[in-house]
Amino acid sequence: MTEKINSFLHDVKRLTDVEIEQALVNSEPLIDGLYKSAIYSTTGGKRLRAVFTILVGNIFKVEQEILLKTAAAVELIHAASLIMDDLPYMDDSQLRRGKPSNHVVFGQDVALCASIALLSKAIELVLNDDALKQDIKTKIVQVLADSYGFKGLAAGQFVDLKLKRKNVSFDVIEYINDKKTAALFSAAGKAGAIIGNASIKQINAIDQYSKYMGLAFQIVDDILDVEGNKDIVGKDVAHDKMNFVRLVGLENARNKAKEYTDLAVKSLEILGPDAEVLKEFTSFLVKRVS
Repeated sequence: MTEKINSFLHDVKRLTDVEIEQALVNSEPLIDGLYKSAIYSTTGGKRLRAVFTILVGNIFKVEQEILLKTAAAVELIHAASLIMDDLPYMDDSQLRRGKPSNHVVFGQDVALCASIALLSKAIELVLNDDALKQDIKTKIVQVLADSYGFKGLAAGQFVDLKLKRKNVSFDVIEYINDKKTAALFSAAGKAGAIIGNASIKQINAIDQYSKYMGLAFQIVDDILDVEGNKDIVGKDVAHDKMNFVRLVGLENARNKAKEYTDLAVKSLEILGPDAEVLKEFTSFLVKRVS
């Protein structure tokens, strides 16, 4: 990965952290504990989805400042999803981002409230963004809402919960990975493209890229889970029951990750040379098991 991209990732993380910090300032003492729980789970992380939003926006010549609140909103949704994913009646994970999961520190009741509050705050961030026109806000809110509802996280988590103790097919695991991981990547990318007034064809290309990239990213996580790289993943490993590697084997999983990666890159062809930065981003996401 080039030094330029490395520097870009660092800068976006820093700026996104500031946006999130400002969004979660509390003036109501009665709910101080709720804010503490939310802040706990929004602190840390690589901000990859925020980076993706800004990278896509940059392709369409949008200034970074205009993209930041939407990028932060995507990260709030991601944090909310992690809180829910870790709950005992979900994946029952005790560790996230290298520290105890939210419910371990604040309790399951507070954790769930914080997750719901973060989803709400994400939408609020976009709707109150003076840098965006009203029609753009409406489109982005729809995209973000789809990423965690019946078309996204909730659907994927439901199937994961109901089938995790059964022998499932490749199609079922792909569905779960698409809804739980790829859907938010897709929302992040499409949001950046919408702000950049991209054409329908360009938005569809970003959507296809996001889906394949998200699927590859999840398989990489599954490989790390099986190999026991807790320090890299930052969460409990050998823990997720619905794991792609356990279905097809390690070598086939690596091959499938490469296949998805190649399809992701191919999806960018209509964007021309401007998409080269996304190809570098793709390499960064999958190189953890290269």
